[in-house]
Amino acid sequence: MAILVKTEYVRKDTVRIICYVYDDDEALVAATSVAVSVKDPLGTMVEDKTGMTTSTPGIYEHYYTTTAAVEEGDYQIECDILDGSYHTYVHSHFSMKAGINEA
Repeated sequence: MAILVKTEYVRKDTVRIICYVYDDDEALVAATSVAVSVKDPLGTMVEDKTGMTTSTPGIYEHYYTTTAAVEEGDYQIECDILDGSYHTYVHSHFSMKAGINEA
């Protein structure tokens, strides 16, 4: 069964951001902390180093709730993974569009 990765949302959606942390052997592993930052299409930081939660070691998530007023376009995501005193940064993105019933 394939895992669906959703990257297109409409305004008023809740965006689920997931970060997987692996060790050198490709096994999921707990990190000291994982924080997420999100920039909108205008370059404005809408989430700044917000802590991500985990219920399973190595899988971290955060929910970014949008409104009808958010900007349309491509949003940039950066996860800062702290392991002891070492930082690793991973990047992703999602796009936001107007909903079908918006004027």
